[in-house]
Amino acid sequence: MPHVQPAGGASKPTVVIIGTGWAGACLVRTLDAAHCNIVVLSQRNHMLFTPLLPQTCTGTLEFRSICEPVTRIQPALASLPNAFYRTMVFDVDFDLRSIGCISVGVLGAGKNVPVKSFDYRYDYLVLAHGARPNTFNIPGVEEHAFFLREISEARGIRRRLVQNIMQARLPTTESEEQLRLLHIVVVGGGPTGVEFAADLADFLTQDIPKIAPALQAKFHVTLVEANEVLGTFDVTLRNYCAKRLNKIGIEVKKAVVAEVLEDSVVLTSGEVLRCGLVVWSTGVGASPLNRSLKCDKNPQGRLCIDDHLHVLRDGKPLDRVWAIGDCAADVKQPLPTLAAVASRQGKYMASTLNGLLASPPSPSAPFKYVHLGSMASLGGTVALAEFKAPATFDIKGFRAFLIWRSAYFTMLGSIRSRLYVAVNWIGSWLFGRDVTYIAEISEAKLWARLASDGATKETARRRLVAQAQKNRVVMPPPEASVTAVPPSFSNDASLQK
Repeated sequence: MPHVQPAGGASKPTVVIIGTGWAGACLVRTLDAAHCNIVVLSQRNHMLFTPLLPQTCTGTLEFRSICEPVTRIQPALASLPNAFYRTMVFDVDFDLRSIGCISVGVLGAGKNVPVKSFDYRYDYLVLAHGARPNTFNIPGVEEHAFFLREISEARGIRRRLVQNIMQARLPTTESEEQLRLLHIVVVGGGPTGVEFAADLADFLTQDIPKIAPALQAKFHVTLVEANEVLGTFDVTLRNYCAKRLNKIGIEVKKAVVAEVLEDSVVLTSGEVLRCGLVVWSTGVGASPLNRSLKCDKNPQGRLCIDDHLHVLRDGKPLDRVWAIGDCAADVKQPLPTLAAVASRQGKYMASTLNGLLASPPSPSAPFKYVHLGSMASLGGTVALAEFKAPATFDIKGFRAFLIWRSAYFTMLGSIRSRLYVAVNWIGSWLFGRDVTYIAEISEAKLWARLASDGATKETARRRLVAQAQKNRVVMPPPEASVTAVPPSFSNDASLQK
């Protein structure tokens, strides 16, 4: 395995950041490139504004509007020795300060895609690689459900939704199959699941009457939650949410999923929900990288860190190694996997590193998190807002909606993103959501091949039918050929003997 020595030599230390989520992006944004070489390793080259991700599934927002390229977040990454590398990190040797990486060649450029491995050396390491969706080992979730944490997953949901609508409109689709195709099951009653279901309800009431009015009555949305919907909010807001979801036509089932099949969701009660789309949003679990790292982990598989965010091994902090965001948890006071936590840890980590790398170095105080509150959109111009600091109070309805939109709009990473989001919101309000179906190249080729094969078979079948009909017309029945006498020979004496 080749070893990669960071470009730039020993003039400045190399800080390697693994991940471009909330924690990694907030860190790289404010890390001072004058004091270090910054290297980012991640499978995606952008930061994703996850609070608005559900709105991309229905066309309220376009995907690029909530993505910020990492080289825009930190312009220094565009020039060596700073760099961004698209790679999968599969291991870290903390003793050798070496990171094991896998690179994959250009997909679709040839039959043999090169897959290569390399090691990257670091002086300082920050783990901010996030977590993966938690399936609770329920059969069929990985194969048949859509998660909602990445742009690629949101694009998949949007394509499936539009495909189901187009399929349901075909004259060959029976009524029972239409009901299945247009039934969407959302598993998980947290803010992401609720906001997706609410935005979907807006799409069904505002846009379906314009593009497929005959199908509107056949749409159905079911939200499945094992405990309480928006369980982290107080009782008053939970009750308000339940009434709102019922009002906009979303059925809430307090149930546990036993299995996800290709065309249905099976509950532990035995009830089967036949559906055309399953969206899974039930929290997060440990990532594959977490499982491979040789350090302390809590029962949920998150990396153990101290109050300075140092990674712990055998209860002691590792030198020059930190972990932030969803991948890590304080051993004494674990924090929830929220964007607010990750972003503040990223900013704290940037301040810490800037202080360490300064001359003279300055120590940092322990990290402290104060939860300011939570928000959730409930469709239309309705939302919830729960504030915890500096005072505790709740807001719901239109005022909460204004706070929700204003807060997330100002939190967007750049003027570019704000402009995109504003234009998308106005465009969706004026002209409706975009239901254009744009297939991937592989999807388009497969569809064309299947359709072509079907056309060939149908053409051959029709020729056989036409030939069979022609034969029945030209050839009279066997009885007629024996008994019939041509008129010109009816009086021939030889034939009458």
